[in-house]
Amino acid sequence: MGFLGGVDDLELFLSRCRVLSVASVPVCLGAMVFFIKEEGWHFSFLVCCVLPLIAAYLGVRGKREIRAGLAGAGLVLALATLPVTFALASLESS
Repeated sequence: MGFLGGVDDLELFLSRCRVLSVASVPVCLGAMVFFIKEEGWHFSFLVCCVLPLIAAYLGVRGKREIRAGLAGAGLVLALATLPVTFALASLESS
């Protein structure tokens, strides 16, 4: 199961999933503050508050319990947060 570098090491995969999912929290919160300031309030921006926290929890829990599926789900959720927010904002504005 190679991931971002091609190394087939479960510990490395779990560590990168945890780091990327935890790093998405300040990025999404910063983006949420910026978009609310620029675009005005949209309920879809609440997704930027909730999903990164859930993703970080899944990433940390997956690393702690050595569960690749849980850590991978946290990573996917962290990466999908901004596209989901933009899709909901576009639906909300139309």
